[in-house]
Amino acid sequence: MTGVAEPWEEAVVGAHADHVVTLRTSLVLQPESPVVGRLELLTRFGLGGKVGSGRQWVSWIHVDDWLALVRAALGPDVGDVGAPAMPDGVLVASAPTPVRNAELMATLRAVTGRRLGVATPAPVARLGSWLLRSDPALGLTGRHCTSEVLAGLGWHFRYPTLEPALRDVVGHG
Repeated sequence: MTGVAEPWEEAVVGAHADHVVTLRTSLVLQPESPVVGRLELLTRFGLGGKVGSGRQWVSWIHVDDWLALVRAALGPDVGDVGAPAMPDGVLVASAPTPVRNAELMATLRAVTGRRLGVATPAPVARLGSWLLRSDPALGLTGRHCTSEVLAGLGWHFRYPTLEPALRDVVGHG
């Protein structure tokens, strides 16, 4: 993912602006998003177990928290009342509690009321990604991202943990 993030971040160097915040965004959980829909589909068909080893990290953020960060990054005239001012630079937009893939899938099964969760071996995940026209690396590799900047600012997340975020997103909240 740094192949995308680094050029994006370099593109803003020299921008003619008084304040520049570049968001490095983790997986955004929102209703009806393709990623949530695909994960729900897997659980519906009993394939909601771990993907590959299940040990890969998944950094995520609920869409409401992401939007609050965007508003705060735009400045005090747009940000939520009481939100801290964002410093210039790169800001990791991620909830403070990344999870392993196996935990993500177990939580999704619990939220959707599915008990069965057959694991998806890496070769099957690669084939499925090809059929869905997706990059298999999205499910088979991971990133453990949190924001030292947000922690230092005392940022308040509406959804700091995965289960309430998924309950809201899949409509069981």
